Amino acid sequence: MGRVTEGYKELTKRANEVAEAKSLMVGWNKVVQFVVAGEGDFYIKFENGVATFHEGKHEKPDVTLKGPEEVFYKMLTRELDLTRAYFAKQYTIEGSMADAMKYGRIGTAVAKAT
Repeated sequence: MGRVTEGYKELTKRANEVAEAKSLMVGWNKVVQFVVAGEGDFYIKFENGVATFHEGKHEKPDVTLKGPEEVFYKMLTRELDLTRAYFAKQYTIEGSMADAMKYGRIGTAVAKAT
C-alpha cells in the first residue's frame, strides 16, 4: 500500500472521530472513488454517518477523482489546494461536482482538527 492509499485510509479513520466531519457525513450516503496513477484504486463509502475505506473499484461511485500519485499526496498533505489543483487540470472529477465539494469539506474538517 502506497503513501496516498495509507494517507486516505487514515483520513477516513479520522473523519469518523472529528465532530465537524461527522456532522457533515450525517445523511450523506455516497461513494467517492479514487483512481491514482502510480498507486492504484480505492474508494471511501459514506453511509449512515460513517466513512469506510475500501481498496479496488466500486461498481457505481457517485464521484470519481483521477490523477497522479504526487498530486493526491500534495492535496492530502495540504501542500496543494484542492480547488486550484482542479482548475489547473492536475486531476479530474467525474460525476457529481456537489459530492466532490462535500468530500472536500469533510477532508478540510479533518485537516483543521489535526
